[in-house]
Formats: sequence, structure tokens, C-alpha cells
Amino acid sequence: MIWQLVAKLVTGEAGVYVARLRRLVVLYLVMAVLAILMVAYLMTALYVWIASLYGPLAAALGFAGVFFVLILLTYVAIVIVRRPPRKRADDRLQRDIASIAGVAALSNAPLLFQSARRNKKLLLVPVAGAVGWAVWRAVNSYFTRGESDAY
Repeated sequence: MIWQLVAKLVTGEAGVYVARLRRLVVLYLVMAVLAILMVAYLMTALYVWIASLYGPLAAALGFAGVFFVLILLTYVAIVIVRRPPRKRADDRLQRDIASIAGVAALSNAPLLFQSARRNKKLLLVPVAGAVGWAVWRAVNSYFTRGESDAY
């Protein structure tokens, strides 16, 4: 579209092109207004149908609940979009690193299984790690359980 405008400027037909764009903008605005009206009438029809099934109060409360959830989802989307680009780039970098680590782990899995098949003692390392983690969680939950009861 920009290149068309540049070509029209060079040939001297920019006025015709701008007038055509202005007419297109007006037509798109008319289409947008009609689409908004169509959605409004569809929502009204949906409300009338639900009100005939469940009653007007239940339909109004249901619509209010759905729109409240939509407002919350929109707020969450706004918070995500308003994050600084550096934070979003850091998040993408972390996802990329996790993806690469997963691929590396899966590509080395056959080698790890072969070495574990040859040396059965290597299986004790992950088992000991899992047992240690479970003991740590149990001890930690035991000590933090008493703290939450105090309040």
C-alpha cells in the first residue's frame, strides 16, 4: 500500500489515490458499526433465549458473570502486554534454554540408559536424590506446619 502511494506521488495521481483511500475508510467504518450492531442484536437474542429457559434473573446473573470473567482475562492480557520488552525477552530466553535442555536430555537418554545397564550402581544416584528430596520435603512441611497453626 505504501509503494502504491509512492508510485502515485511520482506519477501525480496521489489526489485520486487519497480520495479512494478516504472512501475505503468510510466504508470500513460503516462495516464496523454494522458489525457492532449485529453483535449487539445477537447478544440480545442470546439473552432472550437464555431468559426463556432459566428466567430473567438467572440470565442476567449469568451474563454478568461471563462478562466479569472476560474483563478479568482482558486485564491479565493487558498486564502481560505492558511488561517491559526486556522482561518478555528474558522469559523467551528462559523458555528457549528450557527447550534446549530438554532436547539435550532426550538426545542423551540412550547413552545414559546404556551406561546404567552396564553399571547398575549408577541407578542409585537418582534414587538417592529422590529419597533425599522426599525427606527434605517431609521435614520442611513438619516444621512449617507448626508455624501456620500459630496464626
